[in-house]
Amino acid sequence: MLFLDHPVSAQSTGTLRIYLARHGETDWNAERRLQGRTDTTLNSTGRQQAAKLADQLKGVRLDAVYSSTLSRSLETAAIARGGAPLKSLAGLNERSHGKFEGKKVDGSDPVTEQEYRQRRRNPEDELDGGESLNQFYERVRTTFGAIRSQHSSGAILIVGHSLTNQMILRALFGLTLQQATSIQQTNDELYLIELDAGNPPRLWKLITEANLRDL
Repeated sequence: MLFLDHPVSAQSTGTLRIYLARHGETDWNAERRLQGRTDTTLNSTGRQQAAKLADQLKGVRLDAVYSSTLSRSLETAAIARGGAPLKSLAGLNERSHGKFEGKKVDGSDPVTEQEYRQRRRNPEDELDGGESLNQFYERVRTTFGAIRSQHSSGAILIVGHSLTNQMILRALFGLTLQQATSIQQTNDELYLIELDAGNPPRLWKLITEANLRDL
């Protein structure tokens, strides 16, 4: 299912196409460490994934590219953007995990991991110096609304983070918190959202050999 078979320009139809990507892999991703606001950079795999994203978007005329201000998102967007203008927005930054930043969730510290998993979906829990899900959602929703206000049609790319992209999809599709946080977008997965007046938003995911299990 290659959604890039759609026309590359939506200007004439009044359709806005949003390509929603997650940043490429970092060493902390590979180590299963919580990154949050920590400004990690892409590793070699992540740079390869960003180059693959650029290849997947080849032929798509992007009007703009948006990233967070964190290096892993900004670098991915810079590699993938082609000639489109790039803007980094702090409102797209990942959720701050407070005292859990840098902690592993690989089973090596079961006490801390259990505490994190118990607290992370409490919408009011700021994780001891971090950001509650309610605060995080409002930040992302507001930022995404500002992006949409700049584009009534055409095509844009947003390179976000795992939880940031969950909140974007939550805002667009009216998902519950539980539904949104159940979405697991890997570092090399690309989504396409189509928006036009009078119709509900439509969502596609690019299926490659790596995620054939999702069919």
